[in-house]
Amino acid sequence: MQIHKTIKPIFVCKFQCVGPECLMSCCRGWTINIDKKTHQKYVLSLHAGIAAIAKENLILQRKGKSNYSRVRLNEKGDCPFIDENKLCMVHRDLGEEALSHTCSTYPRSSTRYQDETRHTMTLSCPEVVRRVLFDPDAMLLQEQDELVARYKTNLIGQRQSVSQTQQVIHLFAWNLIQSPSRNIEENLMALAQFILCLQHVNFDLHNKFSEVENFYGALLNELQSGKSLIDSGNLTNSNAMKYLALSVMGTNVAKDSARDGFILEGHQQIAAYLNIAGSDDAAELEAKFDKINQQWHKLCEDSCLSEPYVLRNYLLYKLYSSYFPGKNTATVMRQFYRVVLDFFYVKFILSVKSMQGEIDQQVVMKTIASLSEKTMHNSTIDARMDFAIDKINGGDDLSCLLLIG
Repeated sequence: MQIHKTIKPIFVCKFQCVGPECLMSCCRGWTINIDKKTHQKYVLSLHAGIAAIAKENLILQRKGKSNYSRVRLNEKGDCPFIDENKLCMVHRDLGEEALSHTCSTYPRSSTRYQDETRHTMTLSCPEVVRRVLFDPDAMLLQEQDELVARYKTNLIGQRQSVSQTQQVIHLFAWNLIQSPSRNIEENLMALAQFILCLQHVNFDLHNKFSEVENFYGALLNELQSGKSLIDSGNLTNSNAMKYLALSVMGTNVAKDSARDGFILEGHQQIAAYLNIAGSDDAAELEAKFDKINQQWHKLCEDSCLSEPYVLRNYLLYKLYSSYFPGKNTATVMRQFYRVVLDFFYVKFILSVKSMQGEIDQQVVMKTIASLSEKTMHNSTIDARMDFAIDKINGGDDLSCLLLIG
């Protein structure tokens, strides 16, 4: 017998689909793959309406059992099984058990390791965003141990095991992001400095643990004392890189849209505000970036983002969902860059939007869900984001520090 641990954050336990009240329906604008068993069930259904829709709108793919067919969306981009009340006819008339694997599991997912299974949900669902950001307990982890036969554990553990080094680094990173501080950017900077410390000792926690622990403790003390870890002298020098990052994100992320054009709209608002094409005045550009920073600080003080747990939960989710730093410590700074770039882009979109109207929970939910749709549900996104980062970083992933302040 062996102990297998199941881990679920509170937001996973509390989640409930809001159906027709959803801000961005998962039944619209997306490729919906249907497994072979479900395809046959719909086509041969005794429910005449569902069978007719299936025969007309399930397009055969035959790319394995899990991708046997896909749903042809209607002229509005909606799934044809959605009724006039925005309810799923399959779920309504045949029950939840009749849903395809895709529809019955989204937005849920899990990753199985040798000794534990970690459950999560994707932020491309706006209701998941609400649960993660706006519940102070969202990222509390519930753990349950189960005794399983060793042969069963081995089946579960066909994927990678989690090393003790990865677990310890994950815990250090978690606590650095969770620590009280002047603002969440300080926590990001502390994590960056901690990564540099780990690289300095070649991630050798076995022999260098005391050195790493002391450095971690000093970072915690600085965060909690209110001392800033951000070099304000570099802020002006970072404007060129920030502009480049915005441009690259526009090309690689914002232009692609499935369910809505929310991110594209946000990016166009940034472009209109900066209006680089209409001016070559460096001082004017600096003033505009300063205004964006001021707007962001206002949002963090007087909006739905003002509770300290909101942005911390967002970053804790990023650490949890990737099990940061991952198995390959050689790519840890690139992983961190991805977290910083996502945060940077959300920050700029919300800041510029706030110049034109109120930023409420719904705007935040749609912004993060729309961005996550593009960065979490595309088979080429990892390669494209690596290409984007390579264009931004000038050959040094540490340059992401210039995007934090």
